[in-house]
Amino acid sequence: MNHKYPSINLLLALLLISFNINEQDKNLLTIESTREVGQIEVGSPYVGIEIHKSFPLLNRISFYYPVANSIDISEDYWKRENYRIMSLGLKVGDSPKRFLQNQIYQVSQTPYSVSFIGNDSESEIKISYEFCKNEPAMVVTYEITNASETEKEYEVYTRLETTLRTCHTYKIIDSAYTEYQENGSIIRVNYPFTETGHAQIFVMNLGLKPSSFSTKEEKNNEYKNLDDWWLNTDSPLPEKIIQKENLNKSVAAFIYKKQLAPKTSIKIIQIVGSSLISEAKEKTDFLLKNYQNEINEYKNYIIKESVDKNEIITRDEDIDFTSRWSKAVLATNAHYLNGQIVPMPAQAEYNFYFTHDVLLTDLAAVNFDLDRVKNDLKYIISLADTDKIIPHAYYWKDTTYKTEFAGTENWNHFWFTLVCARYLRHSGDSKFIEQLYPCIEQSIKTALKNKGEDDLMWSFRPDWWDIGNNYGPRAYMTILAIRALREFNFISSVLNRDIANIQFYENLANRMNKKLIDSLWNVELNYLTSYYEDGKEDRHIYMGSLLASHFNLMDDDKNLKLITTAKEKLLDEKLGIYTLYPMDLHLLIDYMKFAGNEAGDPYHYANGGIWPHGNAWYSLALVSNGLNKDAFEFIKKTMTLNGIMNSPNGQPALYEYRISDKNNPAIYGKIDKPQFLWAGGWYFYTLYNLFGLRENEWNISFSPFIPDEMDSVQLSVTLKGVSITVDIKGKGNSLVSILYDGKEIPSAIVPEDINHFKKINLKLGEAKTPYLFSANALVFSPTYNRETKTLEFDLDSFEGHLIELQIISPTANQNIS
Repeated sequence: MNHKYPSINLLLALLLISFNINEQDKNLLTIESTREVGQIEVGSPYVGIEIHKSFPLLNRISFYYPVANSIDISEDYWKRENYRIMSLGLKVGDSPKRFLQNQIYQVSQTPYSVSFIGNDSESEIKISYEFCKNEPAMVVTYEITNASETEKEYEVYTRLETTLRTCHTYKIIDSAYTEYQENGSIIRVNYPFTETGHAQIFVMNLGLKPSSFSTKEEKNNEYKNLDDWWLNTDSPLPEKIIQKENLNKSVAAFIYKKQLAPKTSIKIIQIVGSSLISEAKEKTDFLLKNYQNEINEYKNYIIKESVDKNEIITRDEDIDFTSRWSKAVLATNAHYLNGQIVPMPAQAEYNFYFTHDVLLTDLAAVNFDLDRVKNDLKYIISLADTDKIIPHAYYWKDTTYKTEFAGTENWNHFWFTLVCARYLRHSGDSKFIEQLYPCIEQSIKTALKNKGEDDLMWSFRPDWWDIGNNYGPRAYMTILAIRALREFNFISSVLNRDIANIQFYENLANRMNKKLIDSLWNVELNYLTSYYEDGKEDRHIYMGSLLASHFNLMDDDKNLKLITTAKEKLLDEKLGIYTLYPMDLHLLIDYMKFAGNEAGDPYHYANGGIWPHGNAWYSLALVSNGLNKDAFEFIKKTMTLNGIMNSPNGQPALYEYRISDKNNPAIYGKIDKPQFLWAGGWYFYTLYNLFGLRENEWNISFSPFIPDEMDSVQLSVTLKGVSITVDIKGKGNSLVSILYDGKEIPSAIVPEDINHFKKINLKLGEAKTPYLFSANALVFSPTYNRETKTLEFDLDSFEGHLIELQIISPTANQNIS
């Protein structure tokens, strides 16, 4: 059954693929919404904002420079939509003063900006937020139009909270001194503390000049705050300055006045930013002259990264538009941290560097952006300790930058190994991998400290989470360990390093694979489960077990049973895959040693919420079972922007997580953190696999699929360090033609000794001649002799490695020697 919900209009000409930055291209990244958008996050390398419920006043500003500070007055994270950090008041003609009414505005949203249009007090209100590329500031534009038929005097009052919260500890810092500069009508709020990085918050004016200002809250027995003061007096703002000798709580408030004829407008432009106190004047002087260039440069950069570079072209509107949006998310979710711009999870939350988020994104990025992946890996090892242990997180805390290192529990060791191996396969850059090798080796050794005597990985955490404290054998960590060990052997073999231990790790991975199935496969549940420290079975159906299917760790029978159980227990038809079933972690707080209800109520967060990688892993498991059509339909419904927007409480989002409580329509499908880094990465990773890109521990190959709705698919894939176009056409379950730059090669596996090619053409149909389909080894020199009907090729790995291969042939009877 198809479930329809009110749609959101996508402004796009999706069949017109343009490579020039112009107004039409900008529309390719625009979504307009006339119904409520629950949460919006948008930002730049230096500033990010959060807005809720399609009402144009801010809930949060995150500053990343000079250190990560934020303006956020919320008292409850899960109710933060109720706390606004700014006010907008209007007095129109003889009407009484009033504040902007809480209503749903029309939203025009791109990955690099957002604007709102609504009506209030016989006026059209338009508020937009744009961002600078190279400077630590954003630009807020208020355009208020007299929509009546008579001339009226307008008074506009704006107030912005300037109290800061520090990074990580989230301590409130509300003691500052202020300054005011006439040129640009600039309010400067100074925080001369190490905790805040000696930051200045500045608010400057470039449109209509304000008639009065204040930098201090007006509190007394008569008025509870400055908003109350403005609402109940007719006086100009008191233009108060907080002296350096007497620090106090600050605000940035202005009043603007103008007489407006019918259909004319007030245009107020405020630049809001953060810098070191010592450099603030230099920053604001530059922005006074160059802010529009900065806005344009950032906008054009995001368009260039997302519209000009088409990694996957299907001519399916939903698929291709989401691909462009995903690329934009990968570009915008990068922020300043201690002198560098580095990937971060979101645009206005999680003001930290998380290795996990970067690695999961780079699993896909190796296909189209090796420079990004190389820079990310360089950054990770630059933060490693003297023992070569990689970081888990890096952030500003109190007085210094702090690194949390990945301990024995940490899944980053495995994902780091996987990304390094993928980088090597796609780039051939063994010289760089030599630099990484000590950290890769240390990651394997560190992680294996949690291997039990039963050859299973033990963990305190359930599934892929970093919460809880009940030690036992875990399916998810064992699955990752098996793949990481095999990837490590590939790296070691190519580099000719640690040869003495390769066979040991090969045998260990094989034993772990056997134990995974023998010990953790539950024949009643038809699923891979885990165990607790007391020996009891953890019978939860966790989404992490789906990776066993993607990594080909089971036979066909169990593979199909696993995805069948996931469909029965984990699938919400409208949203996607639950984190687990049953949703009872709230009842296991003492047993699992959770910190209170950190796992969440049923259908929330870890306790049955919907996460993007869960949907990706389910799709990948469908593909692993040959159910590509089902995977395509699932992706369209739960992972494309159109599918997400037209689901319960849907909105434009590549989110971190959704609430899945179908018993409560008000929150069913509600989204948190709507533009999330790894959501974009997993979208690409899933599409590449859907359309046929395959990657085992040894090579890259193709098993193409084209949905009935499509005629062809084009993939950009980096092979041997060069971007290659892979053109897929035809219908069928096998390949009738494999061409490398027009030359027929009988191998769906990319041979190691074919270089300097630019295009691969794959045509689906019924195979007429045999070709090499898969092998867990390096492949060299595949040829087919039509006269002798002989397929020849060379394979290479390491001594003692058991090679398995598949050949597709039009005839059943073959001799293999």
